[in-house]
Amino acid sequence: MKYLFGLIITASVLLQTNVSLQAQNLSTTIKIQAMEMARAVLEKDPNKLIPYLPPKLVEEAGGKEKLIAARDTLNKYMKQFGGEIKRVTIGNPGPIVKYKKQLQSTVPQTTQLKLMAALITLESTLVAISEDNGAHWYFVDNAIYGEQKIKSALPDLSPELVIPPMKKPVITSAEE
Repeated sequence: MKYLFGLIITASVLLQTNVSLQAQNLSTTIKIQAMEMARAVLEKDPNKLIPYLPPKLVEEAGGKEKLIAARDTLNKYMKQFGGEIKRVTIGNPGPIVKYKKQLQSTVPQTTQLKLMAALITLESTLVAISEDNGAHWYFVDNAIYGEQKIKSALPDLSPELVIPPMKKPVITSAEE
């Protein structure tokens, strides 16, 4: 009897450890892929960026080619006005929620951009969605899409997923 009780306790501890490690591995995967997406933004490489955008949003933008053209136009305007994304920092993912065959989470992001003589710091949230149990993640930035647009574009968002509102931008002199 003691042997059976000990076996049950050991199995229970191993199962809890396995669940904890899986969540930790998913959080690591989310952060790595969010950092890869941020790198694509910094490198102005839409071909590396688009695989991290939900297909429905790419489709709503007119498809991959139109999205690339729009991104190229944005990059030209930014350059014309002395604009440049200086840094993107990805925080640690929040709790991972399983809802309607998706894994969902949020990830804090801080973006620093220079525009003329100003340095603008934006704190926003990425909504992270996986449709393949965490192997690949799509990201939607609430700085680009407001909460209502995110919810209409991603109707299967869990009601448990809390998307913090974007904070007001902090503007300082770029010379500091």
